[in-house]
Amino acid sequence: MDQTTRKLAQYRCIPMAKVFAKEQAGKLSEALHTAGLPVVNVSQQHPDGAELVRTLAKDPTLLVGSGNVQTYDQALHALDNGARFLFSPLFDERMIALAQQQDIPIFPVTTQIAMAELHHLKVLGCYPVTELGGLAFINKMGEEGGLSFIVAGHIEESMMEYYLSNPHVLAMTGSWMFADGSDWKAITKALVRAASWKLE
Repeated sequence: MDQTTRKLAQYRCIPMAKVFAKEQAGKLSEALHTAGLPVVNVSQQHPDGAELVRTLAKDPTLLVGSGNVQTYDQALHALDNGARFLFSPLFDERMIALAQQQDIPIFPVTTQIAMAELHHLKVLGCYPVTELGGLAFINKMGEEGGLSFIVAGHIEESMMEYYLSNPHVLAMTGSWMFADGSDWKAITKALVRAASWKLE
């Protein structure tokens, strides 16, 4: 397992920023650091997603990745902007090759063990986790293919233990800790709770 993936597995709960404008990068970074959870997965489907990655990635103490990457060009721009990991709801072979050529971990989604093996992937994304079959799907893929997962898709705080207690689930990524919008005090408190899942 590469160092970045190992770090994500240690953090366990990876905050996903889906609603923040680039002007909010400073407050977002401050909240993550204050909470002791210096990691963020920035959705590339937000208009400011690419620029938010670029701004946040200037901080070497913050582990910044790009999520919901749906095209090769989005992956290329994310890497150019300093993303240190990629999540994609697709299984795009060009995108996977691009990330691997740059030694950047990518977590695409597939239901086929053979495809993961073909591309030397041991950790996949699982999104949307419920629609893919939940833990029954994860257990089958984990047991038959030796795969691990980072789960995503409408995961609320109350569901954290349900997923993270599974041996095939390395981590989750979601946005429940940002439910209070621009209330940074509430966001920081939620991030502190998210940080409590970290492995020492």
